[in-house]
Amino acid sequence: MNLDELRIDIAKQGKKGIHFIMASAIIWCAVLVVWLLPIEDILTKNLLTFGFTTPLAPLAYMISKIIKAEFSTKDNPLNKLGILFSLNHIRYMVSD
Repeated sequence: MNLDELRIDIAKQGKKGIHFIMASAIIWCAVLVVWLLPIEDILTKNLLTFGFTTPLAPLAYMISKIIKAEFSTKDNPLNKLGILFSLNHIRYMVSD
């Protein structure tokens, strides 16, 4: 398979990442509620915002099971490349 075929295959199996988009929408709604609450302490709002953003991957995994999308495509080499990019990004976030 060439690169375009692999890209199309992973997009079809993962339903173009709609599970992450749906999980993000749910999380952003929760963050909106936090910021609309009558809490005056900004540190509390920041902590609650951080807390609500942490379950992104587990929520996306559950949604992928509900909509029958592949969360992680094992047979496509682009999956390993995506994981490598994600890990590299985390490394730079931690080093700051």
